[in-house]
Amino acid sequence: MLNRRESRQQAFEFIFERSFGADSVDSIIMCAQAARDAEISPYAQQVAEGVSAHQEEIDGYISAYSRARHIRRMSRVVLAALRLAIYEILYVDDLEPRISINEAIELVKKFGEKDEAGFVNGVLGGFMKAYTAGEIKPSGGSNPEAASSAKDGEGEAQ
Repeated sequence: MLNRRESRQQAFEFIFERSFGADSVDSIIMCAQAARDAEISPYAQQVAEGVSAHQEEIDGYISAYSRARHIRRMSRVVLAALRLAIYEILYVDDLEPRISINEAIELVKKFGEKDEAGFVNGVLGGFMKAYTAGEIKPSGGSNPEAASSAKDGEGEAQ
């Protein structure tokens, strides 16, 4: 059985792989099992499916709290890590948000470019500031675009 960190990395891999096409999470998982004889973590499957189900909402937050680049210009590694962390913060109750943030940064350090970890930290830092202030609620309880405007342009995607 995979531990939480290994399960999170597996979820990250599924989210990353899904960014290349319209394949469903179930399809990606079946291919992973067949091709790599992989043990699939129930947590990884739950998170990958949750990210897929809430991707529009999550991407709205990413756009709102990214100052350095537009979501279309972000690497797939960065997007997968941000989507994973924001999903966990919003929808996984038994997990401290700081753990999700630290793990996202570590995943980007492992799989991404040298300077991307700082970017991920900045986006998630801005998101957490609004989240802890109660400006963000799961399931679309907040308008990500309004959050961007409320910050006097600080979080506008460029």
